[in-house]
Amino acid sequence: MRDDGGVPGLPDRLWRLQTDPTDRWRATVLAGTVGALLATVHWSGLLAGGALVGLAWPTLRRAVLAGLGFGIAVVALFALELALGGSLVATLRMGVFGLVPVVVPVVAAPLGATVRGLVPDATAGD
Repeated sequence: MRDDGGVPGLPDRLWRLQTDPTDRWRATVLAGTVGALLATVHWSGLLAGGALVGLAWPTLRRAVLAGLGFGIAVVALFALELALGGSLVATLRMGVFGLVPVVVPVVAAPLGATVRGLVPDATAGD
């Protein structure tokens, strides 16, 4: 281990980000914003957003939960967009096809967050 309490193999800046709650939440919001913007261009932005959000968290379990939260937030934003455009009711009446915009973010974002498993846990300071 390093003298600063970090984890071998984990870059210093990432370890500091993951162990400082204020920086972690700031990074999560920024990563979620970038991911949501990417998702407006292509659905794979949900995977990228989930990965970015997940890297801000100190453990894989918490990263996947943060990815799930990101996916739910994307669904809420999409529903708001449909409501403001006056097409939410029509989308809900589509039945199974109306579920696709709900299921894809809720599955893709946590799947993207599993990239967090590629680096060791940074649990000091939690």
